[in-house]
Amino acid sequence: MGNPLIDQDDVSTNLSNNQRFNDIVERVVSRRGFLLKTGTSAAAVAFLSSGLSACGGSDAAPESDSPLLGFTALPASTEDSVVVAAGYTATTFAPWGTPLSSDVTWKADGSNTAAEQLKQVGDNHDGIHFFPINGKSDEGLLVMNHEYSTTTSSSGYKDYLTLFGATPSPANSLERVNKAINAWGCSVIHIKRTAGAWAVVTDSSYNRRITSATPMLLTGPAAGDALLKTSADPSGTLVLGTINNCGNGWTPWDTYLTCEENWNNNFGTTVEPDTDGRSDAQKRYGIAKGNTGYGWEAFHDRFDYKKEPNESNRFGWIVEIDPFDPSSTPKKRTALGRIKHENAAYAIAADGRVVVYMGDDQANDYIYKFVSTGQYIAGDTVNNRNLLDSGTLYVAKFNDGAASGDFMGTGEWIELSMNNSALAANFSNLADILVHTRLAADAVGATPMDRPEWVTVHPQTNEVYATLTNNSGRTETDDANPRTANRYGQIIRWREAGGDAAAMSFEWDLFVLAGNPTIEHTDPLNRGSANVTADNTFNSPDGLGFDASGRLWIETDGGYTNTGNYANQGNNQMLCAHPETKEIRRFLVGPKECEITGLTFTPDQKTLFINVQHPGELGGSTWPDGAGNLPRSATVIVTKDDGGVIGS
Repeated sequence: MGNPLIDQDDVSTNLSNNQRFNDIVERVVSRRGFLLKTGTSAAAVAFLSSGLSACGGSDAAPESDSPLLGFTALPASTEDSVVVAAGYTATTFAPWGTPLSSDVTWKADGSNTAAEQLKQVGDNHDGIHFFPINGKSDEGLLVMNHEYSTTTSSSGYKDYLTLFGATPSPANSLERVNKAINAWGCSVIHIKRTAGAWAVVTDSSYNRRITSATPMLLTGPAAGDALLKTSADPSGTLVLGTINNCGNGWTPWDTYLTCEENWNNNFGTTVEPDTDGRSDAQKRYGIAKGNTGYGWEAFHDRFDYKKEPNESNRFGWIVEIDPFDPSSTPKKRTALGRIKHENAAYAIAADGRVVVYMGDDQANDYIYKFVSTGQYIAGDTVNNRNLLDSGTLYVAKFNDGAASGDFMGTGEWIELSMNNSALAANFSNLADILVHTRLAADAVGATPMDRPEWVTVHPQTNEVYATLTNNSGRTETDDANPRTANRYGQIIRWREAGGDAAAMSFEWDLFVLAGNPTIEHTDPLNRGSANVTADNTFNSPDGLGFDASGRLWIETDGGYTNTGNYANQGNNQMLCAHPETKEIRRFLVGPKECEITGLTFTPDQKTLFINVQHPGELGGSTWPDGAGNLPRSATVIVTKDDGGVIGS
C-alpha cells in the first residue's frame, strides 16, 4: 500500500524470447507428469493442473461461458473519474472530512482543526468492512482504515498535500501533528440506505474515531514483556494509538481487525540526529536514522526512538476492535506477530480452531499464519472474544517444483516459537520472537516473497490466494517469485494438506503473473501469464477478496503513468477473476494517481463498497469534488442498475 512504484527501467535477460518460452512450457509439462507418476491425490492434481500452461503469455482470452463473470469488461482509463462496467453505478461516499457529529462541518479549504478532525472521517481510506445491523443489507456499520496522509516531498518536514489546505506551509507545529494523528487510524460509521440512497447517520452512538492517540491494550504472550515497557507505561500493556492502518480483516464473532503496516516511518529522533543509535532490530524493521518526514518525534517524545527505544515495539500489530461497543478498548493481539501487516484473512480449521493468514508488505519478506489454541464456537461471545490471544505463529516456505520454472510446488509452515531449536538458542522467550517476528523468520529459512500483501480464502474450496505486488529489486528468482526486477507482481495460491487450514504442508501454484503483453519485453515473463491480455493488462495486484459466490476481486496499486512498462494500463483499477478458468475482466478504474483498495459487500451481495486512496498524489487530480477543490480519499458504492448481485 501507499505510494505506487513508478519505475521505467527495462528488464534484460541472456535468454532469447523463444528459448525462454519453450523452456518454460517443457518444465510445466514435466511437472505435471511428475505429479501423476508419484501418486499425488486426484484433488491435488486437479488443483495443480490448472497451473500456468504457458507463462510466456497470450493475447487470446481464455474461453468461458460461465455466468460467474456476467459483466462486459472495461477498457483502461486515464480519466480523473471513477469508471465502472456498463450496467453499474458508482457513487462517491464519506470522503475525508465527512462529519460524524453535527457540531462540525467540512471546510473545503482544509482548515478543520485537530479537534474537529477527531469528529470527522479520516484521511486516505484503505481496508474496509460492512457489519450489518440485525443482518440487514440496508443498515450497518462501515468500518475503515485511514492509512496515512498524502505528502509532497520525502525529505525534511513533509508538506502534507491536502491535510492543511491547498498550499500548506512546510513548517510543522503541535496542532498540525495532532491533526495528522487524528486523521489516521480507523472510522466506525453508522450508515443507512433510505429510498435507495446511502447516508451517514450523523450523531449515532456507534460513530467513532479510533486514532493514533486512542488508548489500546497490548494482549497475548508479549504483553507486559520488558520489550514493550516505556517510561509512560511501565506495565508494557497500555499503548496510545494505531498508525499506518493498511488492509484489514474481520472475525466470525463480528470484530474488525485493523493492520499496522508502515509504522516505522513515524519513528525518528531529534537527539543528535547525525548519529545512528538504532538497534539491529530497528534497522530490520525499517526505522531510518535521524528525523522523519512527518516530524511527530519533535512534538511527542514517544515517537523518538532514542528517548523511548521500546515505543516502536508497540506498533506493527493486528488490532482487534469491537465496532458494536463504542466504549470498548481496542486490543493489539501480540500472538499474531509484529510485522508490517497488510491484511488478515481467517479460516476455520477442521477441528474448529481459528486460522489467520497474513502478509508482511516488504520486498523479500514473508507470509505467515496463526493457529489458535482454542476453538471457535458460533454464538459464544465469551469463548470467542480472546481466541486470538493464544496459539502458534508459523511462517511459509515455498519449495520449488520437481523442475525449476514450472511455477508450482509444495510448501511447509515453520513454527515460530521456543519449540523450534533454531530459535530457542537465539531468542530469550516467546515474547522476544513475537516482537522480532521478522528476525525469527529470517532465522528459520522462510521464503522471501515479492511484497506479500492481501490474503483471501475461497468461500467454498478453502484455497488461499495472496497478492505479491512487485519487487523491482529482486535479483535471485524461485518458482514462486520467478522474475528479477519484478515490476508487475503476481498472485499465488495454495491448498492446505487435506483441505485443513491448520495443516503444516500445502501445494501451491501461481494463479496469474501480471504483466503487459502490449509492449516488447526482453524477458517474455513480463508479458504476463496466459490470462493477461491486451484487454485486461494490469500491474501490482494489491487488494484481494472473494465474494460469497466465489468471484475473486483484484485491486491494483502500481504504476499509472500509462507509458513505458505501464503503457496502455491506465489508472489503477479493480478486476474480477474466475478462479477455475482464470479469466480476468476489468470491472472498475479509479481517478488519476489513486490506489484502489479495500472491498466489502452487503449480505445480499448487491452493494459493493471500495475505497479510492490518495487521488492526485502527484497533484494531478481534483476528484471527487471537481476543479478548484482539494482531492479527497473516499469510499465508492457500486450497485447494479437492475438491482442484481454485483458481478453477475
